[in-house]
Amino acid sequence: MNDTQSARRYARAIIETAPDPKAVRDELMAVAAALKANPTLREALANPGVPPANKKAIFSAVFQGLSSPLPRLFEMLIDGGRAELFREIVQRYHAEWNARNNVHSAKVVTAMPLGDEETQSLRKALETAVSGSVEMEISTDSALVGGLKVEIDGHLFDGTVKGRLHALRQHLL
Repeated sequence: MNDTQSARRYARAIIETAPDPKAVRDELMAVAAALKANPTLREALANPGVPPANKKAIFSAVFQGLSSPLPRLFEMLIDGGRAELFREIVQRYHAEWNARNNVHSAKVVTAMPLGDEETQSLRKALETAVSGSVEMEISTDSALVGGLKVEIDGHLFDGTVKGRLHALRQHLL
């Protein structure tokens, strides 16, 4: 079984056994963010030279009060020498939770930063378009000149000036 299949199975097992799947989702995201922000911690947990008992002690000291079944998950990953699967498990859990709760992930790239009112208006328009909730990841790219680009559910909607000029150029050639 490859790592992707293993991560998918772990994610499904967690979501089906968790008393509060949303809380577990939030905690998984927080742990992933902490590991991403702290490379020393990530390396200590992944280092095969560090005994599993020490890794468990480090993990439990840093991440106290996690919801069931997360502490057991990390023990199993550490005991099996599979701590590197954690990031993939988080991604798979997030995708599974979103699918079960009709939540869509959108990546939005704008030419200029959006204000709160514009962000809410965009969120509302996207939620209407997908008939569900939307989680937006917004970034800016000044090379777009104007407009915005939205990727949601594998579909790219390019409403940028740069994109429109490119489409016009293709049409004229």
